[in-house]
Amino acid sequence: MGRKDYGDNKKIIRILIMKKYIVYIGVVGQIACGKGVLVDYLIKKLGFVSFSLSSILHEELKKKGIKEFTRKTLQDIGDQLRKRYGDDVLARRAIERIKFYFSSEAKRSRENSSRQARTINNQRWVIEGIRNPGEIEFLKKNPSFILIGVKANRELRFKRLLERTRPWDPKTWNDFIKVDRRDLGVGQKKSGQQVGKCLAYCDYILTNNKDQKDFHRKVKELMKHVFKLNGVHHY
Repeated sequence: MGRKDYGDNKKIIRILIMKKYIVYIGVVGQIACGKGVLVDYLIKKLGFVSFSLSSILHEELKKKGIKEFTRKTLQDIGDQLRKRYGDDVLARRAIERIKFYFSSEAKRSRENSSRQARTINNQRWVIEGIRNPGEIEFLKKNPSFILIGVKANRELRFKRLLERTRPWDPKTWNDFIKVDRRDLGVGQKKSGQQVGKCLAYCDYILTNNKDQKDFHRKVKELMKHVFKLNGVHHY
């Protein structure tokens, strides 16, 4: 499963006190490695609410009148924002929006929606779409932030990418290699995609080279450990 040195991770013992802190779990990983499976588990099984940094990129492209996205256009706009506003810009905007949900103004404007009210009161957030160390450094300022990485081999990831048929994903092996290398940070500037470096910041890393059942088992084992480590047995 990757880093099984659970006992060495003293940070987790100190920070995950559920009644006092909003818990943030960040998810980072290679393209089509299975990050979405981990996020879905956190949402459906553990009551987390998701915020994707990519949603900010989608909004920026729509502002520019671009309605059809490709992996390259998403990478380009992300690089542009980081270069102009700082490497942590997407993380800063994400936390600003999450905090808004907890503001009194947000509560008043959503008081008639039970689903949204649950979102406002939720203290478990998963942040996905992390691709630059600057984003992680900002998020780690929060004492309750945990970063989980997901990895899988390249051939398997390409197969999964074709199966999920997202419109912005590359459709050929050569195109996949280009965006994958860029995503990992090969030849990129400091403000560019740096997933390879981001993985070095992870508190835990999960490897997803088998089937979904095996990966679900790994995710469940890790979450059980993280929550029970802090006395939360009904996770």
